[in-house]
Amino acid sequence: MSGLEIGGVVLGSLPFIITAMEHYAQGIKTAKRFWRYKSEMTMVIRQLKTEQSIFINTLEKLLTGIVRVDHMSDFIKNPWGEAWHNPEVEAKLKLRLRDSYDVYIENIRGMETASKNIMEKLALGPDGKAQFSDTSKFKYEYKRLKFSLSRSDYEEQLSNLKGFNLALSQLTTQSLDLESTRVGAKGRACPNFKAFQDYARSLYSTLLSGWSCRCQGHAVNLRLESRSQMWEKDDLLEQMPFRVIFCYTSDAQPNYWKEAEIRYITENPNRNSSSPHNHNVIPTPEVKRQVRFERLDVQVQRKNAASSVVTTSEIVEAQLSPLPDPTPSQIQDLCKAIAKMQQPQRDLCLGYLIDELKRKHGIYSLEPPIPDQQQWAAYSLKDVLSHDPKIKRRLTQQDKLRVAVDLASSVLQLYKTPWLDEALEKDDVFFIHRPGAAPASIYEHPFVCRKFTTLQNVDTSQSGQKRWARYKVIRNQTLFTLGILLIELWYGKPIEELRTPSDLDCEGTPGVEWCTAERLVETEIEFEAGPKYSDAVRRCIRCDFDRKDMSLDNESFQQAVYDGVVALLEKTLQQFISLD
Repeated sequence: MSGLEIGGVVLGSLPFIITAMEHYAQGIKTAKRFWRYKSEMTMVIRQLKTEQSIFINTLEKLLTGIVRVDHMSDFIKNPWGEAWHNPEVEAKLKLRLRDSYDVYIENIRGMETASKNIMEKLALGPDGKAQFSDTSKFKYEYKRLKFSLSRSDYEEQLSNLKGFNLALSQLTTQSLDLESTRVGAKGRACPNFKAFQDYARSLYSTLLSGWSCRCQGHAVNLRLESRSQMWEKDDLLEQMPFRVIFCYTSDAQPNYWKEAEIRYITENPNRNSSSPHNHNVIPTPEVKRQVRFERLDVQVQRKNAASSVVTTSEIVEAQLSPLPDPTPSQIQDLCKAIAKMQQPQRDLCLGYLIDELKRKHGIYSLEPPIPDQQQWAAYSLKDVLSHDPKIKRRLTQQDKLRVAVDLASSVLQLYKTPWLDEALEKDDVFFIHRPGAAPASIYEHPFVCRKFTTLQNVDTSQSGQKRWARYKVIRNQTLFTLGILLIELWYGKPIEELRTPSDLDCEGTPGVEWCTAERLVETEIEFEAGPKYSDAVRRCIRCDFDRKDMSLDNESFQQAVYDGVVALLEKTLQQFISLD
């Protein structure tokens, strides 16, 4: 097994051990002759729970930045899932640990052995559970199974478990501390942003061609998210769904908001992907997997993670069963297709659109229709920063960092596509409130909005080219405006509210906004936000990448921006989460 797989085995074994010991502790209460073991068993359970918590914290810290933050909870809760067998995650784990990977393997195997020995002393069954359920027969079962109750019987294995766990925790902390210097020296592999951009352009054109109506109120809100996977161009279509919210607003007709995912439909459905989130494969029934602890076999239930889709509401996830349409048909009129989204099933394919290369792009509903469509609301980042009273929740520090990562990554993904203007500003970024969702969910991901009509030209980006005049000191307009957004996010205020009287003396400069940003970069933001976040801002504002070619069309410059901006923001978010 790989290091990642062993970690999943240990993570999945500890709950079996703790549950069995708690069961035995209940049995001890029914037999007077065993009462002397009550306090000992309680101490063992407490120590095991402590080691379990430390191990989970270590895994989350180690995998942050490898597994998406919003996927981490499901990842940890499902240690027997397919995600723990994902070779891409294992490869990134090796890259992070480098020369320490072998030491990591030794320690994680040590924890596996200690867990296995404890399970044997507990005389658990093949399913990893206690072999009896009636605690009133505890005395009889103790004689039959001869399991251990004394703390001294577990002392050696508990000591080993604690030692290996502590070593893993220290190893993880040191590896993460060194990662920033290693990244600075060698850089990280850059995602295939050119392929992202090509796909985004194609998707826009495909959606535009799908409207056959003459309605003027259609809009598509595209979710912005960080994408760091290293897909090859041929694999990217299958592995990169786009999340959108279709909306229609009109004074004459009812409004609607419909959330969906757009996925490439492969012509070869038997092709297997290494991704744990391949949405193009029809879900398979639940299957049993056997995990071997040398002499002990534990039967576990593992659901095919290919059928899982991350949603914004765990309630919806729990209540609805994926039921994709096995025979989707081509959508002739997107307006009518969206309006008919009345089925209660999540993950239902409404049909597909065909792009200019004859590729099929399926549209999958993500939730049932919500009766009160008036409760949907979209707020711009400007509204959020201006503290619009309609918005019930302020940005937290973690919200700010997560949004910063999504925006920086999306600038590279959507550069020179119709989805994104050259100068992305706070009026262009939206957050969407869904009816019934928790207030905190509004900041899960930012969105950009594009309006669609049949009168549009496919090549129109809707940007209208903003008011920016060209100044040599602003060496890259796209990155400069990203830097302004990062400043506004950190302070939670519009750049206009951060001005001082000295900023108004801006003759011969690009303007007050530039003077404000320069002052903050030069004298303030490092002390407020720390070196990594401030370095990312400085590089955006000054385009400080130590190179002549500063066009984002250039792949080497994309790599420099990814290393010098996106990676630093990701690292800042990781460190904040680890301290939270």
